[in-house]
Amino acid sequence: MQFSTKRPGAVAVLVTGCAVGVLDGAAALVNAWLKSGIPPEKVFRYIASAMYGKAAYTGGGAMIAAGVVLHFIVAVIWSAVFFIAYRYWPLLRGNKWVVGCMYGLFVWLMMNLVVVPLTHVPPLTFNWEGMITGWVIHMLLVGIPIVWLTQWWYNKRAQ
Repeated sequence: MQFSTKRPGAVAVLVTGCAVGVLDGAAALVNAWLKSGIPPEKVFRYIASAMYGKAAYTGGGAMIAAGVVLHFIVAVIWSAVFFIAYRYWPLLRGNKWVVGCMYGLFVWLMMNLVVVPLTHVPPLTFNWEGMITGWVIHMLLVGIPIVWLTQWWYNKRAQ
């Protein structure tokens, strides 16, 4: 993969964020469908409700699109956070699997305990199965891909 731009780091973050957005989004859709029969549009309306509140559930396709866009923006932001921190915190250059799992857990914790409570999203009922599923998804499909792609990019750049 070759990055030909004046800001190759920004492209790397965008590519990483989009990859993570697809992985995490697919996991969210499959998980919602298998556990509760919730269709994809409801998942993205739920995400859109972070900004639009209850109006996200009655709005048309624009609300679904807003949920998709918001989901990818969040994935890009978490990718950027790690990408920047990686440069300054040597601990993040350790074992990709361990760092990826820890970052995935960090993202899950920050989203569920800080970010989501600050939005208009209706609170979900806590259950252990949901929490553990969220941890696994975030470790495997958010944290590890972000760490792997970031380390790959920095290693490629150093060559």
